[in-house]
Amino acid sequence: MLRRILIASVAVSLAACQLITGVGGGRTPAATIGLPTARPSSTSSATAQPPKSTFTVEASREFQEQGLRPQFAEDASLNPGWTRYAIEVEVDFDPGVEAATIDGRVRIGFTNPIGQPLRDVRLMLWPNDPQYRSEMSVGPAIVDGEFVEPVRLLGGLAISLPLEEPLEPGQTVDISLPFHIDTSGPIGGNWPRRFGITEGVLLAPTFYPLVPRLIDGAWEVEPAPPGGDTTNSEIALYDVTIHAPQDLALMASGVEIEPTDHPDGTQTVRTVTGPMRDVAFALGDLDTQAVTVGEVELRAWYLPEHTQSAEEMLEAAVIQFETLSELIGEYPYPELDIVDAPGAFGGIEYPGLVFIGTLGGPNVIEPTVHEVGHQWFYGLVGDDQLHEPWLDEAAATYTEILYYEAAGRQGRATGLLSQFRSWLRSYEDPTLPIGLGVGEYGGVNDYALVVYIKGALFFDAFRRELGEQRFSDFLKTYFDAYRYRIADGEDFQRLAEDVCACDLSELFDLWVWQGGPIPELE
Repeated sequence: MLRRILIASVAVSLAACQLITGVGGGRTPAATIGLPTARPSSTSSATAQPPKSTFTVEASREFQEQGLRPQFAEDASLNPGWTRYAIEVEVDFDPGVEAATIDGRVRIGFTNPIGQPLRDVRLMLWPNDPQYRSEMSVGPAIVDGEFVEPVRLLGGLAISLPLEEPLEPGQTVDISLPFHIDTSGPIGGNWPRRFGITEGVLLAPTFYPLVPRLIDGAWEVEPAPPGGDTTNSEIALYDVTIHAPQDLALMASGVEIEPTDHPDGTQTVRTVTGPMRDVAFALGDLDTQAVTVGEVELRAWYLPEHTQSAEEMLEAAVIQFETLSELIGEYPYPELDIVDAPGAFGGIEYPGLVFIGTLGGPNVIEPTVHEVGHQWFYGLVGDDQLHEPWLDEAAATYTEILYYEAAGRQGRATGLLSQFRSWLRSYEDPTLPIGLGVGEYGGVNDYALVVYIKGALFFDAFRRELGEQRFSDFLKTYFDAYRYRIADGEDFQRLAEDVCACDLSELFDLWVWQGGPIPELE
């Protein structure tokens, strides 16, 4: 997601996201669908008997299709086992004060996707991560109609919800959970954060309890190493309702429906998504302008003093969007929001929504096109961002090269690659492989240089090895094979070898798996 690299002691800022869907297919006021609204006392939790409820995975599928372009509407039904989230939050935020609260409740329909029973469901509370300037509390939960007190894990970064009966393969559990978040600002400075307040703008990524991945039958519940991304999740379907001050612009992942202004000065906005990996929202006194590319609206949101930079940002985003749509595959959602977020690293991506932290400065284009690139590499084609981050970060960095080529700036594309080689030559150990996990490098700078910079050089070497036509064929084939899924490095190599009908072991061993001296650097 983020790109912020220190190389040779020089900081280089680079571009590194009223109603809830009814259970039975209709639209039901949130208060009637079993979302807990307050913590019961110890006595009431022991004696209360909330009604049994069933979370129907068939519910409102047609409604969810509004989060997709018409030709992709059927994607909402591709996997009946996708997790479904119904989220409602009330935001108390005054831009003049660097503090805000978010009170919410979430209902989750989770289907066991593995071939063995599960004895608990675990949820990540990412607002409690050190990369977020926030604190989150949750509970108690209602699990299939019964109160359950969450078990804290990792000092509050995750919770476990024990199940009274094991959840068998293919079975769905219905979870409801209230949550509260306190957040503040500023998020910039020497240690920027991804959640919080910056110059009167509230950034709220992954603001809800998130179901993590299951890997080899175990929940992937672990802290994120510093400098890398945090969230690591499968595709899901989201229905989000946000109550917020009416005089502030609200932007969120997904498509806005049913906006309502209230006499008390608040607004209610509901958004729905097609299949998305996670969601985020932002709130602030921002100006906006939009460009329609085909059937997709690209919309910039920006502080008034950044109008000129915003125009540059939007122009770059349009070219990158057109480039990657043609080279890789079509973007299935009706819109993409690009938000001015001063201090939010170089940029941070979330599906359908990206934050750009460099407006008002000289480096706007590369953060923008990098984060737009992540809509394909991370958003649509997922990967394990903790353990194989090269699959999205190296790829997104290389889309900067593709952007400059498409924009008719071949000299800048060539010069950027030369700059990458120069940085890597100056690094103390340029032989390190790009395929390590975030925490396996010596520190944040080592991770960033090897994964982002050397990773982009790998993609350039990979392109030259395959040739232009087969490289183009690979990008399309990879996208088609893993859209809405998660790929690993072995999948990437295997598919590349299928496309080229060749053995790429030597190339991948040198760059990805084992490392070694790179001839072009010597």
